[in-house]
Amino acid sequence: MRATLHWYTQAGTLTADNRDACARIEQAHASLYLIADGSSSHPRSGELATALLAELVQGFGHLPASELSPAQLAKGLLQLIDSSHQNLRDAYPQAACSYLMLCLLADAAFSIHEGDCCLGLAEQGGQIRWLSRAHCVANWQGSLTHAELAQTESRHRLTRCFSARRASCPEVNHWQPRANQHWLLATDGFWAGLSDLQQQIFLRDGSLPTPPTGDDISCLSVITSLTG
Repeated sequence: MRATLHWYTQAGTLTADNRDACARIEQAHASLYLIADGSSSHPRSGELATALLAELVQGFGHLPASELSPAQLAKGLLQLIDSSHQNLRDAYPQAACSYLMLCLLADAAFSIHEGDCCLGLAEQGGQIRWLSRAHCVANWQGSLTHAELAQTESRHRLTRCFSARRASCPEVNHWQPRANQHWLLATDGFWAGLSDLQQQIFLRDGSLPTPPTGDDISCLSVITSLTG
């Protein structure tokens, strides 16, 4: 498969800098797409988000993806997350970020995430079917829809994230990929901060007519298609 990518991001008003970041790396047999969302309440969290993605991209580039099964590749990425945690903790002792990665292979796909970045699929008609769950106090049972979570104040209190102050605890999910799928890797500013109509406008235009009040909003669009 081949993929068409678009990174849509618009700064909010909570911080002076946009703390959302994205990255990608493609090998012959596997492609990795990543986003991270730096905390708005902890210093240097945007820097941590960027540094984490750089560590993961560099490490993935050294993995023999063509020789590994999806389960082995996921295990290798978990090891990279663990080593990144060790490498970055001293430089960013107070910072925190959420992250999400999507790995696509010819006949398999899996995601790894911590925090409230979420994976979704855009369906015909513009609706978004959210696949992964947000790691937050409001959703400790994993039973709330994303629409319900968006209205809950305690969704801002995360139960998992990437931070020197807590142990890393990623969630791995395996998916069945198909050609011509439209994957979305979104920060909470997108999936929780925007209405359904605003999400469609953002994906169509790349920005909103009125800058958002609140968190940064970002979404990485990955559209797969059959190679010719």
